[in-house]
Amino acid sequence: MKPSHVISCFAKAKPMVSAVEYIETSLRPADQMRSTPPTQRKIWFDMHVDDLSDRDYWSCLATLWVTDYLAHERGWWHDHLWCNRPYRSAAMTPAERAIYEQINGPTILYRGYASAANSIGISWTDDPSVAEFFAYDFLSHQPGYTPNTAGIVSCVFHPTEVALFKNENGEREFIVSEPAALVHITDQMTA
Repeated sequence: MKPSHVISCFAKAKPMVSAVEYIETSLRPADQMRSTPPTQRKIWFDMHVDDLSDRDYWSCLATLWVTDYLAHERGWWHDHLWCNRPYRSAAMTPAERAIYEQINGPTILYRGYASAANSIGISWTDDPSVAEFFAYDFLSHQPGYTPNTAGIVSCVFHPTEVALFKNENGEREFIVSEPAALVHITDQMTA
């Protein structure tokens, strides 16, 4: 048998608890986007982009980058990564921001590709072994892939040409300006 003071405590609490009809919950935009099916996330972002705060814009854009394979839509990425919205740092974790902020001079970056047609792109790394993995392992499932067409390209990028640093899965990924990548690769080919 429960002591009378415990019973009276529950008796007092019951009306208070039952008086709460609902608890208002509000998902953050990044959580709303994550709960959207992957094939619809970019559509969700495009529909809500004008209503997002600057921090939410960058957070949602980072979520898109790491959860959906949209790197082939380079024009779309260029428009969104190189906009003038402040708080770009919201797209990176504190550890990623620390690395991004250390980029204070020209940096050699590498890109693994399955064929020369894919040597231009916005996803680069500062780790040659990661580029090698992408060129010879990760991309090897693509139709028409042969080790003879795969390779690694390296370029020197200025800090202003790097939009973000992401380190999902240890990729040490620097997302760069595609026009800058094109210029650097073209310069190498004509040198």
